[in-house]
Amino acid sequence: MSIETKVGAFVTAGLLLIGTAIFLLGDYTLEKRYTIYALFQDVGSLSKNAPVKLSGVEIGQVRDIELVDSHARVILSIRKGVDIYKDAEFEIGSTGIIGSKYLQISQGHPQAGVISPESTASGVNPVSIEKALTKALASLQSILTEVNSEGPRGSLTSNLKDTVANVRELTANLNDLVEETKPGLTAAMDRADSITQKLDSLLAKSNLMMAGLATDKGAVGALLHDEKMKADVKETVASVREAASTAKDVFGRITQFRVYWNYDWRYESAIRSSRADIGLKIYPREGRYYYLGGSNLGNISDANRKGTDYVQKNRVDALLGFEKGPFDLGVGVIRSGGGVRLTYTPLWQHPIGKRLSVMAQGYDFGRNRIVEGRKFDKPEFDFGVLARVTKWLGLGARVEDVQQTKRGQVWANVQFEDTDIAYLFGMVSFGAAGSKGRSKK
Repeated sequence: MSIETKVGAFVTAGLLLIGTAIFLLGDYTLEKRYTIYALFQDVGSLSKNAPVKLSGVEIGQVRDIELVDSHARVILSIRKGVDIYKDAEFEIGSTGIIGSKYLQISQGHPQAGVISPESTASGVNPVSIEKALTKALASLQSILTEVNSEGPRGSLTSNLKDTVANVRELTANLNDLVEETKPGLTAAMDRADSITQKLDSLLAKSNLMMAGLATDKGAVGALLHDEKMKADVKETVASVREAASTAKDVFGRITQFRVYWNYDWRYESAIRSSRADIGLKIYPREGRYYYLGGSNLGNISDANRKGTDYVQKNRVDALLGFEKGPFDLGVGVIRSGGGVRLTYTPLWQHPIGKRLSVMAQGYDFGRNRIVEGRKFDKPEFDFGVLARVTKWLGLGARVEDVQQTKRGQVWANVQFEDTDIAYLFGMVSFGAAGSKGRSKK
């Protein structure tokens, strides 16, 4: 083979390789395609040559993007043989939050017919992540500004601090009261211990006596032949045992009481007024409690109040409550009217989830009155959600009287255990049981 032939073959092979590279790198294709158009107000970061997918399968690519009458017109090159129905939706998709963009087609229905080549379809405008984040941050900033802003009664933070200070002062006064009565209570407990020792000694002697009665030897055994004497002895032993059981039951009651102070503060921005509830939650045993307190405590004439306040002030709460799993049910008197309250904690077994609870209550079912010129003839229903920030502090929101006035409120709850009051209730239970005999469950 001559040198000229070798050079010619080498040049020809090089040209073929260059042509093949240009063909591949230029994304040329030999398959037949047809063109359709999609109009968008905003295509985001969609770029030329981006893939076009139908139901997740790539069927073409974006050939070009141009501006037509203030709209972005996307020119799509679709593989021939792929039918797209007229009611299909054209959207801008993404492989991730910051991933590459592509045009996604959600297929329509065959009854709508097939989009013909060179037709124009309307696209679904994408939601800008940047705009959504900006709006969310602006909303959060507005909420924080509202919480920290100074209102007619001060900021929420300062009000909570004042509330906690008042509750601590009240607890200190109660502690002083308990300290004053503690010597008497200590003497009573010492006397109770002495009674218990005597009862134990009496029980031991009664056991010895019963052992002697089991035989027919001695004077005691002889007495057993007297049926009347036998009946008297049995009755005496039964009375002694009942007295011992009563003492044990009473001493158990002293330690099983649990008492919590409960304070609710609610601020209604629509009328620039606040009100408070305070009471005692008393647990005589696990899963059952009594709640006694006052509600809607506040100044009846408030100079800073805006609008009309339809709430009846200075009401009374008295509830019998039951706790079972995630449910807390209370029935009785709510704001001086018969009612029921239900609190539900969905994630009550989760260490974090148990901090979030929802509340619903209904009361005053026979309401029929006129307040401030407005008639109220429907029961009052309230709903709220509360998140525990700490063991003693909870923050949330609630809507009251949803059937008639729909009052939205900010809600703060303070709850803490008072062992001194619980001890006092235990001693009261001790005195009651001592005068009436053994308690019945």
